[in-house]
Amino acid sequence: MQSIEEKIKEFARKAGASMVGLAGPERFSGPPSIDPKYTMKGAKSIVSIVLPMNVPAIYDFLGKKTHGPHNADQIKMCQRIFRISTEIAEYIESLGYEAKPVPTNCTYRRAPDMMATHPSFSHRFGAVVSGLGTFGLSGNVVTKEFGAAIYLSTVVTNAGLKSDPVMPARDTMDNRCRTCKLCDKACTLRMFRDDEEEYLLLNGELHARGKRDNLDFCNMPCFGLHGISMDKKWTNWGRHWIPEYVDHRPDPTDIVGVRKVMVRVSPLTGDGGPRYQVIRLYNSVLWPRNVVEDMLPDYEDLPKDEDETYRLLVKVQENMGVKGLKDPYVLTCGQCVLVCGPDFAETKKRYDLLARSGYVVPGPDGKMMRVKTFEEAQSAKNKYRLPKLSRRERIQGSGGAFWVKNYLGLELIPELQNWQYQRCARKACAKAGLAGKEARAPTLFLGVIGPIHRKK
Repeated sequence: MQSIEEKIKEFARKAGASMVGLAGPERFSGPPSIDPKYTMKGAKSIVSIVLPMNVPAIYDFLGKKTHGPHNADQIKMCQRIFRISTEIAEYIESLGYEAKPVPTNCTYRRAPDMMATHPSFSHRFGAVVSGLGTFGLSGNVVTKEFGAAIYLSTVVTNAGLKSDPVMPARDTMDNRCRTCKLCDKACTLRMFRDDEEEYLLLNGELHARGKRDNLDFCNMPCFGLHGISMDKKWTNWGRHWIPEYVDHRPDPTDIVGVRKVMVRVSPLTGDGGPRYQVIRLYNSVLWPRNVVEDMLPDYEDLPKDEDETYRLLVKVQENMGVKGLKDPYVLTCGQCVLVCGPDFAETKKRYDLLARSGYVVPGPDGKMMRVKTFEEAQSAKNKYRLPKLSRRERIQGSGGAFWVKNYLGLELIPELQNWQYQRCARKACAKAGLAGKEARAPTLFLGVIGPIHRKK
């Protein structure tokens, strides 16, 4: 007779999950975002699942051939994995238990820093404690099968499941990242370090990742605000460069100054708010299949004409209620994930595609065009300047009101949990001879006012 764990795993694989792992009640000691009870009262266990990203679409994206297929893959697969986790939850309910799927992304807890983006439940933490992978240098979960280029989802349940074995905490860091570190080079502002570690405490064990310099060094490239690499040899797909950052990387410890620059330049794009709404809607809402998922063909069946893919994405976004977006290609970066393949040879192949890809900048029709040299890129940016926006357009397009309404606030229980967790993490690091190396993120009230962090 099959155990409940075997039944759930078999169903998950038949539903389409490429990898599936389970974590029981003893696996949730750590930061607040590992607490399944935040998502569902009485939750005791989780089911963690993985789908791989489409590799040819990654090649096209990193190599600057086209960014259409990866944008389509992201929307389609985020919906698919959300659908699979929903089906798993319904199956667990049919066995007599309660269960709930965690949305793929963008369901953040309220915080004094509305840009803190603390997830309702961390799919990364869930994957690690379920034995599917371990943290790499970038802080992303790296699997042996697919590297870090994966989609993650989680189901929480009140069933008391037996946990799967976990991998050694330093498996990826010691066996892959130590001799690779290409994810760091793929980040335009080098958000994390390749020469210093920080540590998360999960279930009494320290998990290493590259020390994060400043989280806004990730926000700006991924929001399309700063697309040029530090050596000025390539760009991501972002339309904008922050002029003062082109020649000089900002001081990562100037947390307030960096945030103020981001807040200043974000409204100038005119469409930051709608772009985020697209990402939020395909991650946090499960749409009818015919509205989103089934409208986007698999990579092999996508239109060969770029304009057709463009129109297809516009139609999908309109189906989700977002209209008038000037550029439907909302993904600009994520390159620390995309370059990380299942082994070093594949990772180097992807990084080399990026490093040799050159530059993409807005052209005369407003669409991104590829140029070969930095001088050509600068010339094109000066020649084809984006239209100036009115004050009203900047405010409406920034999306700031949405962030204030939905993410600004204070949740007392998670804050107390975090205080207790940080205290335990400091003690664990000190005991291991790693005093001061615990991972921690400074907080900015209202997103711009005053850093709050514990001094060493």
